[in-house]
Order: sequence, then structure tokens, then C-alpha cells
Amino acid sequence: MTAVAAPTQVAPRRTDAVPGMTVIVPTLNRGGFLRATLRDLLAQDHRPLEILVVDQGNATDPALMDLRSQHADVITYHHVPFRGLPRARNFGWQQARYDYLLYVDDDIRCGPMLVTEHLKVLSRDGVGMVGGGIDEAHQSPVSANAPAVYDRWSATPKGGFSAREEHAVEHVKGCNYSIRRTAMMDASGVDEALSVGAALYEETDLALRVAAFGHRVRFCGAARLQHLAAPSGGCRTDEVAANVLALAHNRTILIRRHSRPYQRPVALAHLAATAVAFAWHYRRPSCLSSALRGAISGWRAGGRAP
Repeated sequence: MTAVAAPTQVAPRRTDAVPGMTVIVPTLNRGGFLRATLRDLLAQDHRPLEILVVDQGNATDPALMDLRSQHADVITYHHVPFRGLPRARNFGWQQARYDYLLYVDDDIRCGPMLVTEHLKVLSRDGVGMVGGGIDEAHQSPVSANAPAVYDRWSATPKGGFSAREEHAVEHVKGCNYSIRRTAMMDASGVDEALSVGAALYEETDLALRVAAFGHRVRFCGAARLQHLAAPSGGCRTDEVAANVLALAHNRTILIRRHSRPYQRPVALAHLAATAVAFAWHYRRPSCLSSALRGAISGWRAGGRAP
């Protein structure tokens, strides 16, 4: 894993009787979506609270700066010179004021109990990570009866996050999860080798490594938000071959790191079939060479300890 860079200034730790939560919002050119997200976070019932914005955008937004000035006691803002979701996540937890951390996307809406519901589960003994409930604005709900599991035979996360109850899970979704600083430190942070493309599977890899250190990973349907999937901004790309390369790179990291040796050939075959499907659907034979390059680089990255 790319080494987690030491922050220029380590934020002081708080020891309040009521645990504080730092909500970390990585953002990239999301404008009004981000401001709406921040207003919902400012309305949270829980205090003490810090909202830490890691802005990777092209320029600062005057309206965002006004919002920050009005709530300087809660909003901590960093306009950073780098891009990459895993790096932004690492920067966020390194700078966070509190030891309970909540990650949300910059295009979500939530009610005032989101932080409270996360803390109810995350503060229990032995729990290191909590995935929250998600209502996707532009998708049909995934079966609420399918807990999130990780399939080592295909190296893919499966299951949904639309359930309302609480249960154990094997992975979380990046737009809504909380984690203890101790669990993040045990796992050595988010693997920045997964920054390729849209950073697919970075949260899956983190959850699997957190569990490997003995921390429980739970799902809490009541810690709920709506994910709007903004049509622009963020780390997505529309270039097919680049997407296939990123998919192959990141999934091969999972294959080498989390699949057993006898499962790897099957998982690699699944990946090859996916690349062929992309090449056929988009009439782009270059997808095959992109997948091969991504798999080679991902295999190398997966062999390095995070």
C-alpha cells in the first residue's frame, strides 16, 4: 500500500464524556450537492461533532466558504492539492478531531439522527466498523434480506444496504460507513493502491482487513441516508477502456489479498469473463489489453502488505 503521508499538523484529540464524531466528506467539484449535504450534517442531533471537508476541487466555492464561516465551530475545511478518494479518506482520519469517524459522500441527504445511530453501534465493545443503510435515489432497492457478504470465489462484494435491521456484514459501502480510529490504524488506513479509476473496492478491502484484526463489522439500517449519485463531479470516468483497467487492477488486488490460493484461478476467470463482456458490449477489443495490464499491476500491488 502506498504509505499514508504524515499530516502536516496532527489535530488535538478530545476526551469528552459523550463521544464526539468527526464526519469526513471527501469532495470533488460537487457544488450545490455538497452544500446540501453539509446542511443536513449541521442539523445532526449529536454533539460534539466535527464536519471535516477534504476538497479536491479545482477552486474554492464562495457559497461553501460562507457556510464554513457561519459554522466555523463545526466545519473544518481543507482544500488539498491532490486527488484520489483513498488518499482523501486517509487525510481525513489523520486530521480528525475525534476518534469515532463517519465517512459520507458529497452527494447525500440524511436526517438528524444519522450520527447518533452510527454511534449506538460503533461504540459497542468489539465493534470496529459500521455500514449504514442506503436508499439509492436512482436505483430499485436491493433485497433487504441479503446481508452484505464478500464472495472470495469471484472477489466481489455482494448483498445490499437497504435493510432496516442490524446484523453482521463482511463489507460496507463507501458513501455511508463509520469506523473507530483504532480500527483504521490497525488496518494501516485505506489502501491508496486502490486509487485507480473510481477507486472501486477500497471500502471492501478496508472492511476485510479491519475484520482480520479482530474488529467486528456491523450493519445498522437505522443509520440511514439517501445517495443521490450526482451526474457530474466525483471520481467517475466515462472512458470504457480506463474503467476496465481500473476494475481489473482493483479486483486483482482483492484476489491476491483476500482469496485463498485455490480460489484465485476461479476469481481470475470471473474477471476475464467480465473483460470479454465489456469488449463485446462496447465493441472495444482494447478492453482486453486494458484488463490484462490492470490485472498485472493489481497482482503486484496486492502482494504488498497494506
